Amino acid sequence: MAFDEVTDALVLVPPPSPSETNPPLGPMILARAAARHGLNIEVRDLNIEYIRQFTGIARAPAGGVPGGVLGDHGKNRALLATAAGRFFASTGLCPGEAVHLPDTADARAGMHFDFETLRRATARAAAPGAFWGKWLEERVFGTLPEPPPVVGISIMGPSQVFLALVIARLVRRYWPESVTVLGGSHVTLLAAEMAAEPRYLEFVDHVMPGHAEEGFAELVGRARAGHPSVPRIAAAPPAGERFDYHPLAAPRQLALYEPSTLTLPLQFTRGCSYGRCTYCTYPVVEPVATRLDAARAAAAMGALSREHGATRFSVKDSLLTVPMMLDLAAALEAAGVRARWSATTKVTRSLAVHARTLADAGLATLEFGVETIHRRGQRLFDKVTDPEIVEEVIAACTDSGIAVVLNLIFGLPGETPDDAERQLEWFAARRDRAPGMVDGSLNLLEIVRGSPLALRPPPEVELRGIAPWAYCYDWNAPAWRPEFARRVRDEELRTSALTGPAAVS
Repeated sequence: MAFDEVTDALVLVPPPSPSETNPPLGPMILARAAARHGLNIEVRDLNIEYIRQFTGIARAPAGGVPGGVLGDHGKNRALLATAAGRFFASTGLCPGEAVHLPDTADARAGMHFDFETLRRATARAAAPGAFWGKWLEERVFGTLPEPPPVVGISIMGPSQVFLALVIARLVRRYWPESVTVLGGSHVTLLAAEMAAEPRYLEFVDHVMPGHAEEGFAELVGRARAGHPSVPRIAAAPPAGERFDYHPLAAPRQLALYEPSTLTLPLQFTRGCSYGRCTYCTYPVVEPVATRLDAARAAAAMGALSREHGATRFSVKDSLLTVPMMLDLAAALEAAGVRARWSATTKVTRSLAVHARTLADAGLATLEFGVETIHRRGQRLFDKVTDPEIVEEVIAACTDSGIAVVLNLIFGLPGETPDDAERQLEWFAARRDRAPGMVDGSLNLLEIVRGSPLALRPPPEVELRGIAPWAYCYDWNAPAWRPEFARRVRDEELRTSALTGPAAVS
């Protein structure tokens, strides 16, 4: 797969990443910023290339019906689980070598290994004749007529770290003059650790935390001119600045996705307008909440519709408030843009009032961070909402034709098995009340790097340590969690007949 354009930078997205419907947004934003500077960035979405090897797996268990949920949860869970399982098996990492392994974690998905274990495993994977060396030669290193000045590697989560390190090793072998740059939200979270520990950067030239699209374009321009000198660990750019809403997506990149489920990602605000949830890393990764420019947002959606025929969009903002969504709805109507879109929001009673208006404006899926229905857990998370209000809002949305995804967390400090059972029963009741309209993201509590719970743990929480590349700590979690985690996974994989894609005219 060779391309003819001069490539100023190659940006790689390693597998596994949990979506086969949403192309990665960050690299497309980098490409747009670079284009404004007259530079060409080639994005290679290795995640979807890897996932495509497993196509043909049913979208739902026997008897289930494919869903129409937009956004991160409108995905083929069976396909992604199979692809991820095969990937982790191919790493050669042994779960028995894990360090600081949380009670319900997959050691390979969370990168719960020390530096030396990862160094040995990535060296084996990059060795001549090894599977990953050959796979990357075919898809990356044998496809360009000459080495690119810059190779960027996007790491949005710990599961991508293994292949990112293999790629960095191979860049040194195949393209020793290329400048290797790490970026992405996981890198942003680890920036301080990377600055203090050289082993993170054994095969890496630069780290660019934060929304660094302008800094990356500047680095690429310098590298193309033969002057790439910039700090090894760049300072995060100032938060809260105006940014481009319109990602640059190459048609050949989008062609790797199934047209019937392709959903283009967009981000219109950065940071979180709530910003208090104690389990969350947004205060580290996106520390300042920006304002929505609804007219620019509608213009971006209209432009992507014209460029790619796109009618489905996944809005990645941490939290779109009801006023923001109403402003977007009005702007879409004023611009004559017809599309289906998803968003994430916080439960608030005003949603029950405006659900029909938002549905008429194309809102197809809302993801709610309910987290827990138990008041003790709500206080721990600093996110208190009466379950009756949650139920009222869910009913108003589903009755209006908006599918709902409920984020729920189980296994909090001091939580009992009965508490967890009651919450699971509550979720099942919401799903059964509106068949095909309620989905869930059901998780066991993770105490994650940089979150308030990790920085200031409550007295009953003992943090036992964290592996160098890991996202979450080992802690003294309730002993019943591993068995209950299997229940939760089974429940999450139960596929409802979620609302199918409506025609957009």
